[in-house]
Amino acid sequence: MSGKILARVPALSLALLLAACGGGGGGDSTPLVDTGESGGNGSSGGDSPQEVFLGLGINSGDTFIEGQIESDIKALSAGGTTRLRVFIVDRNNSNRLLTGEETEVRFSSNCVSTNDAELISPIVTSTGVAETTYTAKGCSPTDTILAKVNGAEASFTLNIATAEADRVVSIPLTETSIAPTGAGSTARPSEASVSFQIVDKNGGGLRGVNVKFSLTGDDSSAKIPVALSQQEASSGSGGIVTTKVIAGSASTVVRVIATIEVGSNSKSTQSDPIAINSLIPYESGLTLAADNFIPDAQFTAGVEVSLSLFATDKNGQNIRGNTTVNFTTDGGSVQRECNLNNEGTCVVKWRSQSPFVDTPKIVASTIGEKINGEVGTIFQQVTLLISSSRDPRVTLAAGSEAKQYCATVSTARSNDTRVHPPTGTTVEFTGNGITLLSSKTSYDVGGTPFPSSQSAYEVCVFAERTTPTDSGSLIVTVTTPTDKVDEKVLTI
Repeated sequence: MSGKILARVPALSLALLLAACGGGGGGDSTPLVDTGESGGNGSSGGDSPQEVFLGLGINSGDTFIEGQIESDIKALSAGGTTRLRVFIVDRNNSNRLLTGEETEVRFSSNCVSTNDAELISPIVTSTGVAETTYTAKGCSPTDTILAKVNGAEASFTLNIATAEADRVVSIPLTETSIAPTGAGSTARPSEASVSFQIVDKNGGGLRGVNVKFSLTGDDSSAKIPVALSQQEASSGSGGIVTTKVIAGSASTVVRVIATIEVGSNSKSTQSDPIAINSLIPYESGLTLAADNFIPDAQFTAGVEVSLSLFATDKNGQNIRGNTTVNFTTDGGSVQRECNLNNEGTCVVKWRSQSPFVDTPKIVASTIGEKINGEVGTIFQQVTLLISSSRDPRVTLAAGSEAKQYCATVSTARSNDTRVHPPTGTTVEFTGNGITLLSSKTSYDVGGTPFPSSQSAYEVCVFAERTTPTDSGSLIVTVTTPTDKVDEKVLTI
């Protein structure tokens, strides 16, 4: 099959060509182009167009055979490689090689399109010969290679020996951990693809090999067992064969075993392990904690407290990021929901505002497994103590033990009652003429846990007179987060 292109040839070269063909002075030959001598508007000094009819085939000149591709090997071994050549000629110029300008030849084949063979393509040449390399990668028993350029075509059918399957190779997993059935999500599904490659002795993939799949490692007591999407399949392009692991209801680790028959023997390999874990949240595995149980927010809107939720399943495994938790509160405000991350945690903010409540409760709820085994809504809650920095008051008195002295600290509440001082309040003991026996004499009111007393904070130290015959003074100073101060002195 030929194709044509238009070339421009200098007039002198054209005249020589015509003379060689018996033209120019008369005779029966027909000029290939209009030289401009027969018409009044022609010019004998310019270039003239000439059509070039491309042909693809073997050899050139008198031995040119159109439409064929030359191969070093007629019958290729499985996984073998051969060189392919095609000659580009001008059919309008005695099948001479088309040289001096770059020509792009494209090679293709059915097996290349299915990834069962490789071809280097396209090939750009200025010599008139395009050479490529063909490698069989599971293609058999034949493959037809096609070369094309500007409408011209050539082909060659290669015989390829059928390879024998040698072994099964496990392909690395994309998903190594999936959610149990009923606990999956788009981000973490409950199934995973597992692929193997069937190869010959040279490592080339083989199409059409029958493969059987089985599972190992499932929990025999699971209510819903792990399943495979297919128990048997035939290898496809490149020798690849795939099945899917569909999670069951138990936390476990499984592998897929792939088996092929080679003669009278079976050959198997197993996949990398797939962990099936993180069931739905468990009622007793839900924990809600605040970073500050005693915020200074009695008279202030906009004070924030971070709330962290921790969730595990009934096996104590962290819930992965496939759970949404809802939040409500009866005082102030709280973010609506949060999604657990892969460590089974999430954080929301509580904010002080109307309605102002002295001890607001924040409740986290989600769908999970109750202690009795039922699936339903499970809850966890924390309570905050809303304190203030206003009007700090401290009392200092002897404690219940010898040489013990205790300070009791409180601040003002909006209803004129007293409340435990807020996080960040400091209590410091000093003295004149006394010796403090306690190693620690300064205390910070921490934000956790929730205080045992809502109305006051008590801290004690041990002290004695420096000189037994002389009295001394024990001093306690209280400073709130807004630098409000109260101080008491006790003579001992």
